Amino acid sequence: MRELRRAVHLDFHTMPGIEDFAAGLDPAALAQTLADARVDYVNVFAKCNLGFAYYPTKIGIPYPGLEVDLLGRTVEECRRRGIGVTAYFNVGLDHEMARLHRDWTVVNADGQVIYGDRTQNFFRNLCLNTPYRDYLLGMITEVVQAYPIDGIFLDCMVIRPCSGNECAEAVRERGGDPLDQADLTAFAEEVWLSFTREVKELVGPDRFFTPNGLPWAITDDLRTHGEIECLPSGSWGYDYFPARVAYARNLDPQVLYMTGRFVESWGEFGGLKEEASLRNDCWDAISNAAQPSIGDHTHPRDGLEPAVYEVVGRIYREVEALEPWTLGAVAVADVGVLVGPDHAVTESHDGAVRMLGQLHVTYDLVDERHDLERYRVIILPDDLRLDTRYAERLDRYLAAGGKIISTGTSGLRTSDDEFALDEWRMGSEGLDPATIGYYSLPDGRLSPYTEAGVLLRSDPAAERLSEHVDAYFQRTWDGFHGYFYTPPDRPSGRPAAARSGPVIQIAFRAVRQLPPGRRTGPDRAALELSGDPAPRSRPAHRGDPVQCPGDPDPAARPAPAAREADPSRAARHAQRRRRLPDRRRCPRLGPGRPGRPGRRRPAGPGRRAGPVPA
Repeated sequence: MRELRRAVHLDFHTMPGIEDFAAGLDPAALAQTLADARVDYVNVFAKCNLGFAYYPTKIGIPYPGLEVDLLGRTVEECRRRGIGVTAYFNVGLDHEMARLHRDWTVVNADGQVIYGDRTQNFFRNLCLNTPYRDYLLGMITEVVQAYPIDGIFLDCMVIRPCSGNECAEAVRERGGDPLDQADLTAFAEEVWLSFTREVKELVGPDRFFTPNGLPWAITDDLRTHGEIECLPSGSWGYDYFPARVAYARNLDPQVLYMTGRFVESWGEFGGLKEEASLRNDCWDAISNAAQPSIGDHTHPRDGLEPAVYEVVGRIYREVEALEPWTLGAVAVADVGVLVGPDHAVTESHDGAVRMLGQLHVTYDLVDERHDLERYRVIILPDDLRLDTRYAERLDRYLAAGGKIISTGTSGLRTSDDEFALDEWRMGSEGLDPATIGYYSLPDGRLSPYTEAGVLLRSDPAAERLSEHVDAYFQRTWDGFHGYFYTPPDRPSGRPAAARSGPVIQIAFRAVRQLPPGRRTGPDRAALELSGDPAPRSRPAHRGDPVQCPGDPDPAARPAPAAREADPSRAARHAQRRRRLPDRRRCPRLGPGRPGRPGRRRPAGPGRRAGPVPA
């Protein structure tokens, strides 16, 4: 299989009723646009989430009025230009089949097949424990046998419990409870994995295969590479990618960072985020030993937007110039952040990674299968309890001279609330029931925590790094008062953080990313109690001033006074203002959304209050 680089992921979810469908969509022009933008690999449309096929299928439903083999022509033209092609199938969504075959859909716990916002995508979903499975396998077989594609991409593979009769009977036959959502979910996972293995066999060993949406922990033997879907300016956020790429690059031979041109969400026609933002995503990929993939949505009549691919081309030329150094690069890290026995990346991993980035410490995410001995420090973030296998692995790591920083309930056994290894000499007095508490910092001040973990025992064999201080009150309602004001009382006599030889235990969950509405961000002060692990080299990371190819030399930039005197500055500023989205010009933004009102000017002499003019 080829080396993945400079990819584009083309969505093509097309509503019925477009009378001039594909009138201006020329596959040769599409492929040339990609080639001119230095795109080397593309994911193109076979079946969209509406359920329409874009090739002359004998099994599925071609898009109404489709007159040419769009998939076949696109594959042909791309291969002619040296661009690799993967064919896209949406699995979890197929609104045409859901409409025509209600018995193929997922039935929720309330007996509904349609639920939620019907103007979005996931208001009805398909169940693979129905004839839909064979229908879909037939279409995939058609494409694999008919076209010289490089791979198959399956999308929206989300495991959902189905309360339909067939699934309920299957769960009961296995000894489960058809009213228990956990039993239904476990059965659904079996069905999805069985289907995925069957597709993997159809695709064969020489093509790429991505089951997008299934947890990585259960697809290690199925996927051929890692693809991290993340629109950081949308609902994923900028804390999503760093932890997942730090894990994926230690699991898969190749990793793609699938960002997108969109400002907020997939399928956002007209949305194009700032070039600097898209460049940041691509540089984030290559600086983390991954390669960039930019998501787009093909216009159903006109094809690709040339202006978008001018931006993509400028960025991808920069990426291409660096490929002698970035292709095949391997990340080298000082610290390993441990992933638990379920191999799931959590908000605690997001917090730990953000903290390490702020401290300029290089890191990986690893599990018990990796070579832990190559890391100077292993972090156990917040809730990583140890089963026998993990305890034995960490015991070997410590015996080889490793060091551990553990927070919250990490380090405790899975079977009880005692620490799993003798190296934790500070010991446990059980779980901390507090809703708020305090710990002392080296400068003498106190800092609060709201994510309790374990009560550490005071032991002379362990060095006390921080004092635990109780609050006067816990956050509660007693029928008379809501206890919001909870100042620190006196030290409890227990440590809030302690060192026992090569092990440091912080008693509370110090690195978890807190949900919106609460104190956000990891508790950096808490990790600083343990000292900076002092990396061998300082990596570039988000927030560092990185000099990119083509950027002006910072030393050559005019001083502030010179910039003020520049007569063209006002014109450039006015031009930039015209490019900014205005609610009157941008129907997508609308007149304003709850929690995100449009900017307004105050009333004053000679003017009315109202929106700021363009």
